Amino acid sequence: MRLGGDARVCWVVNEKVPTAFGELFANDCAVDSVPAGATVYSSWRLAMLPQDEAHLPQGFATVGAGAHPFVRGIGKAWWSLTGRRGDRYRFMLFPKQHSRRSTRRDARHIDLEYERIPQYFRDVYGPLFSRIVVRPEIAALAAAWGAANLDPAVIGVQVRTWRDDPRRYRKYHLPAVRRLWQLLDAAEPAARFLVVSDSDEILPPLAARYGKDRILSYPRRIARAESWRVPLGTTEDLIDMLLLARTERLYASYLSTFSEVAWWLGGTKARVAVF
Repeated sequence: MRLGGDARVCWVVNEKVPTAFGELFANDCAVDSVPAGATVYSSWRLAMLPQDEAHLPQGFATVGAGAHPFVRGIGKAWWSLTGRRGDRYRFMLFPKQHSRRSTRRDARHIDLEYERIPQYFRDVYGPLFSRIVVRPEIAALAAAWGAANLDPAVIGVQVRTWRDDPRRYRKYHLPAVRRLWQLLDAAEPAARFLVVSDSDEILPPLAARYGKDRILSYPRRIARAESWRVPLGTTEDLIDMLLLARTERLYASYLSTFSEVAWWLGGTKARVAVF
């Protein structure tokens, strides 16, 4: 959408994506195959055009960088010694690496940077995200449940456990659990938590620790571990994202584009802490 006025989405239905684009969205832009002569943009990152670089300094990004534990330890120590212990990026000066191949050397990209993103880019990409139209019946389900259950005191919590990838589960999720507890423990006693996750196993320990009345979750019919297998599961995943977009505060898993898209769909207004 940023690169051309006639943007199309090649959305292939297969065993891992059982839901057609039109079953989720009302935009008339889906194609089954790439037309001959089309320009293809296949990166997961938001595009950085030449005119954008004046608005973003080199070395801006904190997501993706040194992966060695010693290097990360130096970063953590620096944040602590400078008295910035509460900063949401205290673990991200030298963060856990996403992929060397997907991180530009000059770190000039905005992905997963949330509130650090300059207003220039919010003004560029915000209107494009607002043009994504969810099917009315799905949007109505999210709006009705959100109106009945969400208020400004509700904090959105998106937990990416990487349950389908043992290596990433050990590397990203397990070290993040302690940081999540710290965030939730520090929240106001009246705060409630809208929990969205790729695993149903995250809900019972949260309810046990904070009380079931403080833990909110959309009443799904498909288990999260199976959501990608059937269209209804995919629809409920989208509803989770729309509800997350309604919250004014967001606790987001490191490297999760699910929470990132929710933040954009919410108009980039939510205050974000990353764990």
